[in-house]
Amino acid sequence: MKKNILLFILMLFLCGVVFLMQGIHISSLKTPYFSLENLYFKLEKKFILRLENLHINTSRQTDSSTEELETFFQNANYIKIFFKELIFDKISYENNMFTLTYFGDKFTLDSDYVTLIATFDGAKIKVDELLLKDFDFRFNGDINIDASEQNFDLNGSISSFDINANMSARLNNGILDFEISDARAASIDDFMDSLAKNIDLDEEIKKWIHVYTKAKNYEIYSFKGSIDTRSKKINKLDGLAHASDASLFLSPSLKGVLFKSIDIKLANDSLNFTLNEPSFEGKSLEGSKVAITNITGGNSHIIVDLSSNEISLDDAKPILTNYDIDLGLLGSSAPTTTTLRLDISLKPFDIRADGNFAFNTKSPLRIGEANFYSTILDLDLNGTVLNFKKANLSSDFLDIDFVGELDLSSDKGTLDTHIKRLDLEGNLLNIKNIKTTAKLDLAKDFELSIADFDFMGNFSGKKRLSINNLSKVIQYSPLLSELNATAGSFKLDGDDFTNFGGAFELFFNFGLKDQNQNPYNHDIFTFLVTKEGFNLTSRSGNILAKNSKTGKLEVFVNNIIIPINQQAASKESKTNITYIGKNSSLSLSDFNRTLNFKAFRADFGEGLDFTGDYGNGKLNVVLKPNYLKINGTNLPDASINDFLGGKFISHGSFDIKLEGRDFKDFTATINAKDTYFLGLKAQQNLLAFLDSIPSLIIFKVNDFTKKGFEAKTAQAQLKRQGDLLQIDALAIKGSNADIYGTGGINTDNKDIKMQLELHLLKTASSVIANIPIINHILLGENQAASTLIEVSGTYDDPKYTSTVAVDILSTPFNIIKNTLSLPANLFK
Repeated sequence: MKKNILLFILMLFLCGVVFLMQGIHISSLKTPYFSLENLYFKLEKKFILRLENLHINTSRQTDSSTEELETFFQNANYIKIFFKELIFDKISYENNMFTLTYFGDKFTLDSDYVTLIATFDGAKIKVDELLLKDFDFRFNGDINIDASEQNFDLNGSISSFDINANMSARLNNGILDFEISDARAASIDDFMDSLAKNIDLDEEIKKWIHVYTKAKNYEIYSFKGSIDTRSKKINKLDGLAHASDASLFLSPSLKGVLFKSIDIKLANDSLNFTLNEPSFEGKSLEGSKVAITNITGGNSHIIVDLSSNEISLDDAKPILTNYDIDLGLLGSSAPTTTTLRLDISLKPFDIRADGNFAFNTKSPLRIGEANFYSTILDLDLNGTVLNFKKANLSSDFLDIDFVGELDLSSDKGTLDTHIKRLDLEGNLLNIKNIKTTAKLDLAKDFELSIADFDFMGNFSGKKRLSINNLSKVIQYSPLLSELNATAGSFKLDGDDFTNFGGAFELFFNFGLKDQNQNPYNHDIFTFLVTKEGFNLTSRSGNILAKNSKTGKLEVFVNNIIIPINQQAASKESKTNITYIGKNSSLSLSDFNRTLNFKAFRADFGEGLDFTGDYGNGKLNVVLKPNYLKINGTNLPDASINDFLGGKFISHGSFDIKLEGRDFKDFTATINAKDTYFLGLKAQQNLLAFLDSIPSLIIFKVNDFTKKGFEAKTAQAQLKRQGDLLQIDALAIKGSNADIYGTGGINTDNKDIKMQLELHLLKTASSVIANIPIINHILLGENQAASTLIEVSGTYDDPKYTSTVAVDILSTPFNIIKNTLSLPANLFK
């Protein structure tokens, strides 16, 4: 039975061999697993297999040339051992289709991924042509195949996407170890596109290698690695390369960073770019570099380190803005010592920026549209935090040092400031050596607040400034201090700090009054500032102000009484203001008197230069430290009465010249004409004295009338030193009598000591002059009767005495002579 079975099997085998030796032809065959057409199979020591069309139903899928090539080489030795001839016109399965021919130790393979023309040479395969189509990879060289170990080695030359190089490789159990050397290329764009697809290289990494980085010539000194062709996992990559005439584009919207060349090193899964002679916008970036870490890992980072002593904040801001990092309104065109690191995490995508910007020479610095300069800046960028380690902000009116932080994620920050100088035009503010804290809020444009001053400002877009409580800044405002401001508020609005307007409410205690003597100590003002100047208007209409063409502030006052005293007026004013008055008055606090003017002008600079207008008369007063000068011409009687505080004269006009250190140290000349002296206590006491002595009745002349003593002219030369007012000469000429005098008054205790000579000019003298001899004895050469009167007591209640007999007999003319012999320029 067993023999029969063995015999049957042998007969079948022999029949099969006979059939194979004769050749088998099958025109078509279909099964659940495959289908074929025109199959010819024959045995001649080795098999001959010819197949026109074969389709294999399989779920297996070939995805790359390396996978397909590995499969072929693993089966190549079997082809050589078992087949004499092998011709597959078309074989297709899943996503691939290929043709295969083997005859006389030479075979060709052509598929969607691979083209191979090679010849078996012993254990080696000599490759005439190998093309890996997905890499555009062409190889010429030798391949050693070890079928038992399922590996192969190859050595030769390659070309791929314009890259020409030498290559050695070993494929063993799906692990491809390779080394490429002496490569040259004008571009690596196509190669990197293909490589990225086949090894799952992150798209962003690929862009940094060949899209953001561009060069004219590439040299790959060595490039070696190990890749799992089945999982496409990169086990190891190392390499050295060099690129010349290169540029790095941090963003398509930015101009490139230019380099003379780049040295590229691939090691430890990191790609490092050393930039040789880099520059940006013509400015050196020496010391800058780029690295890509964890190229094949799941935590890839791109590190950009920029270093420069020439780029500015303005140059760095577009780079940072490209990565959504905003330095706010801070800007500068000055070169800075800059270090900037951009750490770009790819999965998940995130960016962190760290750096430092510094300079220590006077350089321009902008905040929004406001231009300043800075003497020092040391600014750290720590992720989303700007750290001002040292900073200065200066201008022609400002000098501030500050430190602090600004959180870019919340757009808020705090600055500790040292205001060394803040001096606004017109002495609105004059802050020196003050330390305070400022708050920044960039969420709503650029807001700056200082609680110590109750200050809030917006410096971007529409400019807005406000101080809700001016009492907190009055001590720092010379202008408000000089106005004795006590409280108020301030608001400013404008498109910029060249053209703006606003309003402020002010409470002040400057002693101003309206013409009804009511205090004027509160008003609301609106103002407008343009390139042409400054205008201010009060709601009451009492005050208007503007800049003059010379830059001086002119203040127009209307229906106002302005207090003034020498001590304050003679000081050098910090405000450089000119007051122009209309229907206004000056209240002289030194004398408790008020002077009324139709108009006046008061310039405060080094002191006071005041000119008052009385219509036909003018009064000029100059007050400076240790200097006083008054010139009055054609002054009306009202001005004198205003100064004296009562109605003491009537009609006439007056001239006055006064010069000295102050109102207690001066010399003065006073001239008057066509006036009456009214109701003076001294005049009343003198009349009473003349009435009480019969011998003096002759001197009671018509000039002493109910209108007062009529004076055609009057002159006085005065000198004051401290409390002593010295009357060097007094001459009053009436229609019928003259009064001459000299003496002094103590202004402290009001004591008066004077000598008066009452000189009868016409009435009595004409009678005596008709008596011979007596006329000469009594009247003398002047033909006029006179008497000496001693004045004592106080100027509130003067006492008079006389020595008439002596006076008449001796005909003394001392007072007259003294008066008349005064220097000729006495009354000039």
